[in-house]
Amino acid sequence: MPAETVKPESQTKRRNFSRRHVLWPAKLEVGKHVFSCQIWNVSLGGARLRIDVPLKEGSEVVLDIPSRGRIPSVVSWSNEQGLGLSFQVGPDRIREMFHSGVAVLGLDNPPE
Repeated sequence: MPAETVKPESQTKRRNFSRRHVLWPAKLEVGKHVFSCQIWNVSLGGARLRIDVPLKEGSEVVLDIPSRGRIPSVVSWSNEQGLGLSFQVGPDRIREMFHSGVAVLGLDNPPE
């Protein structure tokens, strides 16, 4: 029987925004370094990434999503499976970046 994965505290808190599971390539800029990553889910307030670089909670980064733009973010949690980002721009800016994709992805739906 597989071991139960414990979610970081920030993941178990009530979400402010709906999340959508995706599998998108992206880049994560950490200072002068740029790392490839995959976005596993996204919301108007943040994203969950798979990246092979350990980053400390509170690190300031920039998520660069091809054809969408760059989002200043802060690492809100990190573990072996990936990390969570909190976007440092408001949901209106994320809506602008995703245009009609917000409705297609269901990001404006109430959180589950």
